[in-house]
Amino acid sequence: MKRSCLLSLLAFAALLLSCTQKTDQPAVGPGPDTVTPWLELPAAPGGREVFSHSCTLGGQTVRNYSYCWDASSREALWVAYPLCGAYLGKTSRTEAWGSDPLLPAGSQQNVSGGYREGNNGWYSRGHQIPSADRTANASLNATTFYGTNMTPQDSDFNAGTWAALESKVRSWASGSDTLYVVTGCVLDGSKYYVLDRSGNRVPVPTAYFKAVLRYRRGTTLGRAGYMATAFWYDHASYPKAFTNSQAISVTELERKLGYTLFAALPDKVGASVAEGIKSENPVTVNWWWQ
Repeated sequence: MKRSCLLSLLAFAALLLSCTQKTDQPAVGPGPDTVTPWLELPAAPGGREVFSHSCTLGGQTVRNYSYCWDASSREALWVAYPLCGAYLGKTSRTEAWGSDPLLPAGSQQNVSGGYREGNNGWYSRGHQIPSADRTANASLNATTFYGTNMTPQDSDFNAGTWAALESKVRSWASGSDTLYVVTGCVLDGSKYYVLDRSGNRVPVPTAYFKAVLRYRRGTTLGRAGYMATAFWYDHASYPKAFTNSQAISVTELERKLGYTLFAALPDKVGASVAEGIKSENPVTVNWWWQ
């Protein structure tokens, strides 16, 4: 029994180390612009503030997720995080809707009872970092229910093609050392809004995106162990099943967004290798679609 327990602890420690390499793991600051350039982090568009949550896994303090805060809309323009087995477990959804302790409660969305209708009907509370990506324990899962992680999302889109993509990303994590994930929304051209429980207007995004940087030591795929894919969805109805029809290169997604994704990657692998990783057309890489 003692030997089995020891082996389990060693296996978990190895898993955590593979997901959170020491070079990526300095102390996490609680305020704006205090995080170091972890691989998942994009640039902050328009000089907006970046906040970061830490968590405790296996007795170690590690990063949880970061987000770029747009104060005027009360929404995060992107949420970025590492994903590997250390963050995943068997914890169910906590439904712990609440305020993010990094910001004053009055400056974020009050989503404890769901959105009220605005000028275009009812919308779901859409997670940017999914609840299912943080299931190692209940306190970790609860951080995904903060108002800062929510956007008003069409319910069919939220429970359909978007949920299918989120599930696919988790399947990629099982075959990787680490995935570096960025999920974001686009507010340009928004005509619709909802009301939160405090009566604040929250714009309905016009589009959503996701970018994934995969690392696997010793793989023959990609470049220097890395490969990447990205997705762009107008905020509309799509078939529920996951397909690669919305897949684009990270470089193409950067052109759409107007800012840099995986900003620290050139420092990790060199500028030319980083450009090759980000510009590769993921539709041509069978590994993503197995």
